[in-house]
Amino acid sequence: MELRQLHSFVSVVEQGSLSAASRRLHLSQPALSQQIQALEQEFGEPLLHRRPHGMDPTAAGDLLLSHARSLLAQAERLQIEFQGRRELEGGSASFGIIPTIAPYFLPQILGPFRRAHPGIIVSIDESRTTQLIPKVVSGDVEFAVISDVPAAELRRGSLYLRELFREPLLLAVPRSHPLALRKGLPSPEDIDPGEIIQLSSGHCLAEQNLKIWRICKPHISLQCDQISTALAMVSAGMGVSIVPKVACRAIPSNIICRPFAGKGLDRPINLLKRRATKTAPGAEKLIAAFCDPGAKAAWFG
Repeated sequence: MELRQLHSFVSVVEQGSLSAASRRLHLSQPALSQQIQALEQEFGEPLLHRRPHGMDPTAAGDLLLSHARSLLAQAERLQIEFQGRRELEGGSASFGIIPTIAPYFLPQILGPFRRAHPGIIVSIDESRTTQLIPKVVSGDVEFAVISDVPAAELRRGSLYLRELFREPLLLAVPRSHPLALRKGLPSPEDIDPGEIIQLSSGHCLAEQNLKIWRICKPHISLQCDQISTALAMVSAGMGVSIVPKVACRAIPSNIICRPFAGKGLDRPINLLKRRATKTAPGAEKLIAAFCDPGAKAAWFG
């Protein structure tokens, strides 16, 4: 018994005649008839009633029909899985990520992913949210890992946003600073906005900081483009900064990172992609890695 014989038998039953099935399968009627006869010889029973105006399955044919369809469906699924494996061996994945996340999060995700799928070529676009949104819309990147996206942008670009987790934000201060020495946890109201070492305009973390202090037009005395630079300035006693929790893993000994009082402060970490757009198999695997619950554990571990 061969899969092609089962496929031919199912086609004859579905088409109702040898002639119709032969046209569907692009086989000659004698060749198709030989395959049916081979099955009947193997099972030792007639499988089809030959009638003047077509063919119907016998009782044995009905039994074979249900099993044949199941076997053919399993064979198709198996072929699809192996096709996916071949594509993953030489596929690619392109995505964007904001720079206030990338250096802390990517090693935790891409390390295991690269070990599991060494043949996938991964391209990373490290840009600000305002730059990544149009790249997702145009397809320059297949998805992006960002924080906030205005609802209007989602509707306009037909984009889908999935929250991965919420990231705690901490206050980084010199150990000699009064807010480092006090017993109680700080509140945003305790901080002089003029002390804040702010990230450059365009960083979503900078915009979130302005919302925390409800500032529309801040007087910024010190501004930089990287969290690592902001922490270096805090270490030099030049001010304080709001930073992601993971950025506090490796900081100078003269800096302390404190959570905020109450429920604390955090920001969402989201995955952004286009709606109703099929992504490449390599990108699908990478998206699954970002969405895996273990990713959050790696982030905060």
